Amino acid sequence: MNPALRVFAAFVVGLVLGMVALSDTLIQIVEPIGTLWINALRMPIIPLIVALTISGVASVENARQASALTLKAILVFVALLVVITAVATPLAPVLLSGLSLDAASTEALRASVAASATPATKLSFLDWGLSLVPTNPLKAAADGALLPLVIFSIAYGLALTKAAPAVRDAQVRLLQGVADTLIVLIRGVLFVAPVGVFALSYVLGARVGAAAVKAVALYIVVMIVSISVVIVLLYLLAWLVGGIPLKQFAAALLPAQAIALSSRSSLAALPALIDGVRSKLQLSQPVISVVLPLGASIFKINSAVTWSLGAVLISVLYGVHVPPTGWLIFGIGTVLLSFTTPGIPSGGFLVQAPLYATIGLPVEGMGILIAIDLIPDVFKTASNVTGYATAAALVNRWSGEGKPS
Repeated sequence: MNPALRVFAAFVVGLVLGMVALSDTLIQIVEPIGTLWINALRMPIIPLIVALTISGVASVENARQASALTLKAILVFVALLVVITAVATPLAPVLLSGLSLDAASTEALRASVAASATPATKLSFLDWGLSLVPTNPLKAAADGALLPLVIFSIAYGLALTKAAPAVRDAQVRLLQGVADTLIVLIRGVLFVAPVGVFALSYVLGARVGAAAVKAVALYIVVMIVSISVVIVLLYLLAWLVGGIPLKQFAAALLPAQAIALSSRSSLAALPALIDGVRSKLQLSQPVISVVLPLGASIFKINSAVTWSLGAVLISVLYGVHVPPTGWLIFGIGTVLLSFTTPGIPSGGFLVQAPLYATIGLPVEGMGILIAIDLIPDVFKTASNVTGYATAAALVNRWSGEGKPS
């Protein structure tokens, strides 16, 4: 069975059993299994992101040697993420305002997790902003403070570009090797995901009951609609700003999107996307060669809308109130951390774990989101592929290539 189907099936079975076969004894047995699996997922994330960030920054010898197209592509990626995140994050609680659970259920579910995160109500944006430059990076790592670590990693990577080539190359190779090894470890943990997801969903069904089914169903519908709106906006952006007729743009993307929908992998769709953009849009070859592969490596436009929706669902299920300051921090984290997402299944969820802890959400909720991601992920992948092509069209126009012929 497809791994995603196995995880989804485990979620459904666990949820149903939790609702119909409620047993305090069984809860006490199953609950630690889910917590153990979540802890195993969290374990390699901090060192993985540090390794990926430093090696990625240091791989460019210095800013002056970075090509103009690369810099323009990154600026376009950031601009798209900032704009969509700025709209989607405050809108997410509104879109999911139909979610409602009784206080007893959320209290029971919240009591089942050992949340060590700082309560969201105590967050101070000023204090958080000052903490972004860590006085002790090792303490930040121990505390799970991911954003300060990312800033330290970027600074270290930039400093490494000034080091002697032999020193820089040795450290980049070491860090890339560390990242590759940690990804193997994460894949091993994900292999037993059905066991961990079953345990988490059983507790969810037992604590919340049928209301959890309604909440998950509404979340999936809102997620699909929201991502579809983003895809439409990307088409319009390619047309109005990139100067590409809608029909021509759609024809270029169709083969790649078909592969994306069936494989749930934007990397698998990349060859078809390159071929479609080259043959039907006639963008400049340098733009195609730089922007599309770079986008597939670091640009995940879906995160701008999907991360906040997932966080709202978890906040409702566990009865955690996140103040406006918390959502502001979450939005900033979305833009920064989406570039560090590892190219593995559920990679986007994994890097959010420390961000959840920062705003007071239980990290155990990650397992629930991973389990129900089968259907939304199809649309997320399609939006990512569309984002690559839209970014290429914008960079092509910005570079003075004019309208594609």
